[in-house]
Amino acid sequence: MTAELDYLRTWIGRTQAEREFVSPRLAQQLAATLDYEDVPHAGSPLPPLWHWALFPHIVSQSQVGADGHPACGGFLPPVPLPRRMWAGSRVRFERPLVVGSEVTRTSQILDVAAKEG
Repeated sequence: MTAELDYLRTWIGRTQAEREFVSPRLAQQLAATLDYEDVPHAGSPLPPLWHWALFPHIVSQSQVGADGHPACGGFLPPVPLPRRMWAGSRVRFERPLVVGSEVTRTSQILDVAAKEG
């Protein structure tokens, strides 16, 4: 496992940046889903945590793994295990996301470690 883990650790430090438009339609869809009466419109702030609906992974069907997510080996290392573990992240709200604006998400692999349990 040590040699394999050493190989997987070569992914540490990789970053991925993506840009997306915060569309009024997305705000309407989220408001409807959450029964939110005050639908954000162009120029108004998106409520906190609604950013989770942004940046869906879009891959062709041939690039989908057995778990329904994009197959590992691109941005994420090709860990040969049946389940993924989201070990956490940090979210910092520096200012509200505005409906109608373009936003950027930057992801970085900080560590790859074997877990038991």
